[in-house]
Amino acid sequence: MARQKRKIIDSWIIQYYDKVLAISLRLTGNREDAGDCTQEVFIKAWEKLGSFRGDSHPMAWLKRIAINTCYNFLNRNKVKQWDAVEDISTSEEPVPGAQFRTFDPAYLRVLSPLERSVLVGRVYDELSFKALAAALDTSENSAKVSYHNAIGKLRKVMT
Repeated sequence: MARQKRKIIDSWIIQYYDKVLAISLRLTGNREDAGDCTQEVFIKAWEKLGSFRGDSHPMAWLKRIAINTCYNFLNRNKVKQWDAVEDISTSEEPVPGAQFRTFDPAYLRVLSPLERSVLVGRVYDELSFKALAAALDTSENSAKVSYHNAIGKLRKVMT
């Protein structure tokens, strides 16, 4: 059983490491913390492989573990400053009929960790406010207010 378990986890690491790292990087904001969280994701996957029923795609299960791991990391460490995001790229193609403006990840530095987590969870991971509230150990209303505040702050710094 241990050999089969190791084979599964090894194949997942090969297939999904970059995707899990990208999720972690978006949520933590820096490569060092993202690497630590990604490693923790695969350790948790190893430990909880017996609970993976196979009903969904393995990446969906790993994504959920990654999101929870990163949110727990942010809450545990009460991150005050967000380091520069190194590998977030934006499209270089202009938007037809509109003025194109690139999004500078440095804009996210104006957000609190909760605001950033809620915004990333809503935009990138398409999570509901209820799911975000549960993952961030806050109320659904607080998640909504944080999202609204994050949007307002980003509008101010982008104009």
